[in-house]
Amino acid sequence: MRVPVEQERGHDRSVSDGLRLDGAVAVVTGGASGIGAACCRLLAASGAEAHVVDRDGDPPVDVTDRSALDRLAAGLDRLDVLVNAAGVITANRPVDELDRDDFRRNFEVNVLGTLNACQAFAAPLRAARGAVVNVASQAALVSLPQQAAYTASKGAVAALTRSLAIDWAEHGVRVNAVAPGFTVTPMTEAFFENETFTRAATQRIPLGRILQADEIAAAIVFLASPLASAITGVVLPVDGGWTAGEPALPW
Repeated sequence: MRVPVEQERGHDRSVSDGLRLDGAVAVVTGGASGIGAACCRLLAASGAEAHVVDRDGDPPVDVTDRSALDRLAAGLDRLDVLVNAAGVITANRPVDELDRDDFRRNFEVNVLGTLNACQAFAAPLRAARGAVVNVASQAALVSLPQQAAYTASKGAVAALTRSLAIDWAEHGVRVNAVAPGFTVTPMTEAFFENETFTRAATQRIPLGRILQADEIAAAIVFLASPLASAITGVVLPVDGGWTAGEPALPW
């Protein structure tokens, strides 16, 4: 049965409205560049007021500094959306050559930084029955070679996301994560300067291309929006199909 035009139009309006975040207040860690900056642009375009939390922000704030995050939280009247996009990746090394300081640095920023922000902004998020979106990685779902520190830290972000979703459900706060694939950002651009690496990665991705930060931001803003009102505890791959499996083999 065909849906009447009036209902179609009404549905279109509800979808459009659901993607809007007019009047919402958002905090984006790592918001000065890469995926975080793309989130800030899209949040603003969706009607939200986005606050950047970044070592290169104004003022500069490091997510490993819990007291600085607490001061920011105290200055907010409300908070509807928290995006945890701050992250680091250290030098690729085989696990038996892994530097303990590198391992520690990945966990300090990627995992403890995410926890710090969630704890610091918990009260206003609960008051607004808001949404949290953490940035994990495809490495949280499938291991990448010589990236034990990064892979382990992003796996911890995925696990933390599920725990937060369960603990905060009673407060009406939704907590999800995205797991980006190979994406062009200031943190990864050095990888893509290697033509051999870029060609191999592109061939391995079923969609056949490297991703852009705006594409990851689109998934993040969707998860933060009213359209995702029933979604919590999800780690959503945004990876061009990498974690789905190998691309088609030639015949």
